[in-house]
Amino acid sequence: MDLMLGFLLAMSVTMALIPPLMQAAARWRFLDAPEARKVHTTPVPRVGGIAMAAGTLLALLLSGEFAQPMPAYLAGVLVLLLFGVWDDRVTLSAGPKLLGQIIAVLLIMQWGDVTISTVTLAERYELPGAIAWPLTFVFLIGVTNAINLADGLDGLAGGTTLLSLSALALLAFTSGTPFVGVVAIVIVGAILGFLRYNTHPARVFMGDGGSQILGFSVAVLAVVLTQDETTPLSSALPLLLLGIPIIDTLMVMTQRMLEGRSPLQADRNHIHHRLLALGFDHHEAVMGIYLLQACLFVTAWYLRYESDFTIVASFAGVSLLVIGSLQLATALGWRWRPVSRNGNGSSSQLGRFVVWLRAPARLPRWALLFIAAAVAVYLFSVGLESPPPSSDVQIMAAIVAVVTAGSMAMRWREADSGWMLKGAAFLALVMAVYFDRQTTTFLDRRATLQVVLFAALVTAIVIRFRLASDRRFRVTPLDILVVFIAVAVPNLPGSVVSSATVGESIAKLVVLMYGVETLFSASAHWWRLPSLVALGYLAACSLHGWL
Repeated sequence: MDLMLGFLLAMSVTMALIPPLMQAAARWRFLDAPEARKVHTTPVPRVGGIAMAAGTLLALLLSGEFAQPMPAYLAGVLVLLLFGVWDDRVTLSAGPKLLGQIIAVLLIMQWGDVTISTVTLAERYELPGAIAWPLTFVFLIGVTNAINLADGLDGLAGGTTLLSLSALALLAFTSGTPFVGVVAIVIVGAILGFLRYNTHPARVFMGDGGSQILGFSVAVLAVVLTQDETTPLSSALPLLLLGIPIIDTLMVMTQRMLEGRSPLQADRNHIHHRLLALGFDHHEAVMGIYLLQACLFVTAWYLRYESDFTIVASFAGVSLLVIGSLQLATALGWRWRPVSRNGNGSSSQLGRFVVWLRAPARLPRWALLFIAAAVAVYLFSVGLESPPPSSDVQIMAAIVAVVTAGSMAMRWREADSGWMLKGAAFLALVMAVYFDRQTTTFLDRRATLQVVLFAALVTAIVIRFRLASDRRFRVTPLDILVVFIAVAVPNLPGSVVSSATVGESIAKLVVLMYGVETLFSASAHWWRLPSLVALGYLAACSLHGWL
């Protein structure tokens, strides 16, 4: 099966199954009830894992790849799904849950022959079976539970696992490990389908079945990738690729044992709980953990050929930095923002400065102004130096420009732009990006300037989306899916449209479209700015060669 088809199939099946499963959740008693240590306040269906497993299994079964370790991996997933569904319905004790994990791990180790059999120092060294088997067993069980324990906020476990799987897919494609790449991309599709319903406030949870399958999957793929004899990747690389869940699990279990409690006893000492206690809201806590995991992925990429000692030392340093920062912030009473709205509780100077910046007349407004300016600069640079378009394109641009001018005149005093002006703006962007590929603008001649412009544009869009109180445009995981397809797919090895220029052009178009959509979705007549910019560009295209 084509890689893209597998991705889309897993995503589509997951998205299609979740609504009917949600409707049946109450009847089947698959509801997650609120508790003191949980963030949600109403019962939420926990059936997302069933949908993700169905989408993943179907796509992988249709892939035609049945060489080991695929059969052993699929069998392990089925075992975890059965035990996870059982747990989601009746809430199992630790013993039965661990039994299911042991069966899945033994299947992949014994039947699939997946073990941590080498370490990388100055060169690769074989480990004796008495060390390799216990080490693999502990790692696979540990990571399976780490993702399960990290499933505490909406989108957290799914998002961090998505980042880890994306990193594994990239490394797999660059090192020639097809099993890892195919499975990773398929599960990414399933996660994106799930996140459509799991973004805060979540309408569905993945449940223990989903979180254990994700943890088991990333652990198995990481071992297969780094233990492949044909790849020079470091054996310790999974510590960085799965960094935040591992750090979180080690931190909470160590703290519980130091306090004389069972390491399996649930509490509110996870990283996401600590961030919430420090005054971060739900979205900020999740995005902060995403950022940490992304930084670990970048570190893993640069250290992928280094010795295990270097990677373990880097992982230990990051762990101490994360845990130490949380402990210090708690001890000093530091807060990102005031704890309560009535003024009680402390707030850092940085937090107060952020509150000042968040005022509608400051950073949100400045972000809109910058977005409009950046789009105008890009269209101006292309329109100024691109060759004259063909006569039919000039005629089309002239007609659209006239219609745009008339529509603007009629709607100038209205708050809403209507679909016609938005369509004209998007058409102008498509034309500009198309002509940009055929010419060299002053931005292209200064590559650093172009990178800075688009990086700043992305930053402004994110700031506006995060801080605006009047936004009508919401970014959902489906938007992430669009970005993934538009930007990543053209650059995947073996892709039909694999071309650096195509990938770069589509990336530009996606960023510009989100910028324009942000302007059109703002209140107080902000639609006038992108409409005027589009009108100017369309008019220039229609008159190009005449002036």
